[in-house]
Amino acid sequence: MKRAINILVILAIIAAIILVLRMNKKTNQQKTELASMVSSAVPVQIDVVGEETFSTQFTSNGTLEPIRELAYVSDVSGRILKILVDKGSWVQKGQTLIQVDDEMLKADYLSSEATYKALKTDYERFAKAKESGGVTAQQLDNMHMQLISAESRYLSSKRRLADATIKAPIAGYINERYIEVGAYLNPGARLFDIIDDSQLKLRCNVTEAQVLRIAKGQQVQVKSDAIEEGTTGTILFIGKKSGVGLSYPVEITINNKNGLLAGMYATANFESNSQTTSILIPRNAVSGSVKSASVFVVKNGTAQHRDVVIGNMVGTMVEITQGLQSGDSIVVAGLINVADGTKVINSK
Repeated sequence: MKRAINILVILAIIAAIILVLRMNKKTNQQKTELASMVSSAVPVQIDVVGEETFSTQFTSNGTLEPIRELAYVSDVSGRILKILVDKGSWVQKGQTLIQVDDEMLKADYLSSEATYKALKTDYERFAKAKESGGVTAQQLDNMHMQLISAESRYLSSKRRLADATIKAPIAGYINERYIEVGAYLNPGARLFDIIDDSQLKLRCNVTEAQVLRIAKGQQVQVKSDAIEEGTTGTILFIGKKSGVGLSYPVEITINNKNGLLAGMYATANFESNSQTTSILIPRNAVSGSVKSASVFVVKNGTAQHRDVVIGNMVGTMVEITQGLQSGDSIVVAGLINVADGTKVINSK
């Protein structure tokens, strides 16, 4: 009897062990299946979008330029005798910069001047003689043609002689010099780079939505990271046609430079007192270009490609005017591994 009880106890223990092993196996299979499902999903960051109220002010970046900049080239030929300015010199408009050898030009000028004056005197004498019948009309016409040719040569030689003294066409600083004394000039040879930075200008671009909210003459705040304090500029020009990326060129003039220099990177802040309410999402969540933007909406753990229309840029956020509704879940980070239909899991 006791032996039978021991056998029953042993059988019960074995049955219990088998039951536990089967339960553990089922649990392990479930965990494996769950792990397999998780491992097949791409980890991303997912956010729920909603409407926000924001100011319609916006910024645009560009590089400061001098108000005038000239790559000055020669329109005469000859050997350089004197250079009267150097790099860094401030020159006035009309100031002499270079003296070119003009000995032959002076000789040609004096010769052409004498010829012209002589023919002019002869023509006046022929004109009086015609009145008394001393010369024919044809003789007077021939003399007139000679006078016109001589006058043309005289004026040309006078201009060439004047051009041998090369003068500044604008006021400004000599930013670069390309010639030396003794060099022979040919027409088109580069002489100087002249810049007038008495004022600065900032060229930047705005979107088609932003261009409707600015006007010529509007005041704009301009700031550069290189200078602690900013300054004020005035919108001088707004393009009438968009360029690449549906952006419109804008030119801003700056009278009070306040330490700013040409070549500095600057930001224009187009201020506005109005506010609007719309959907804002991070710029990183947008794929494609401004003209053909898209996002990935998450439904039931699957990323779905969706086209959207972009509005204003608000700092690191972008306004979505079409394509999304409040409550939609979108992928905001990890887009590099996401395609339409990809299984995703929120890694937050």
